[in-house]
Amino acid sequence: MGDVNAYTVVARSAAAALLAAGLLALPGCSADGPTPAQEASSATDTLCEDLGALRMDTGRLADLGRTSAGLDDVRDLREDVAHDLDTVTRSAQKVRKARSDGVTDAYDGLARAVDALPRDTSGDQAAQRLRPQLEALDHAIAAAQASVKC
Repeated sequence: MGDVNAYTVVARSAAAALLAAGLLALPGCSADGPTPAQEASSATDTLCEDLGALRMDTGRLADLGRTSAGLDDVRDLREDVAHDLDTVTRSAQKVRKARSDGVTDAYDGLARAVDALPRDTSGDQAAQRLRPQLEALDHAIAAAQASVKC
């Protein structure tokens, strides 16, 4: 009888191993998570959202002349744009075809221009002086969006 029990244990172990191997081989039954294509699509969607937020805050900075009390508002919005840029930079690392270097370069030009504004600059004056840098940043964002087909 001892041989029968040993045989049963071995048979059950072998059946379990075959069953497990068969389940792992079934297509579409993986619990590993999203496919590489799904991950790439998700990363692109995230980058597009982040670029959109950056473009929106850049637009708010461009419209500052109508709504601003002065230089402090300009600098606050520049910080919002800087935060958006950090988010875009992190997102772009996950998207192979993203071209965000131009966005970073354009932001650097804008940051230097904001730092060069005199303390008594009004919102209207700031908007006028920053217009070339804001346009360059907007064009760079548009190019980055086009590179990933947002």
